[in-house]
Amino acid sequence: MRAQASSEYLLIMAVLSAAVLPFLLVLAWNAAQQPEQLAMTMATASASRLAAAVNSVGSLGPGAALRTQVEMPNGVTLNATGHEITVHINTAIGPMDLVQPTYFPVNGSGLERVQAGGTYIIDVYGPTSPDAPNVTLVLN
Repeated sequence: MRAQASSEYLLIMAVLSAAVLPFLLVLAWNAAQQPEQLAMTMATASASRLAAAVNSVGSLGPGAALRTQVEMPNGVTLNATGHEITVHINTAIGPMDLVQPTYFPVNGSGLERVQAGGTYIIDVYGPTSPDAPNVTLVLN
């Protein structure tokens, strides 16, 4: 009788282990993906914040200025040309460009120094005249 009870107990434990194992594998896989997803979220939020700052300063007209703070993950490059703010990020599936459009033409100065993760302060300057509508981003 005891042998039967212990074999039933062993069978129940095997079935429960088989049911829990796929769940644990999914949790482990998601945990491995979290840092990359966080980096993509940070980069997207930073590009959106810069695009919003460009649109605000461009709407205010010549002489307007704004200082904004963005947090960048490791391994990114920031570019501002034309009507786009572009954050280039390397992911496990390959390089990816996160692009945020702007209503005003934009150019950047010193943005190539954004390569390491951290917090950056970027000054956004409005156009100098109505004839030159470029908004300028300057990394401090």
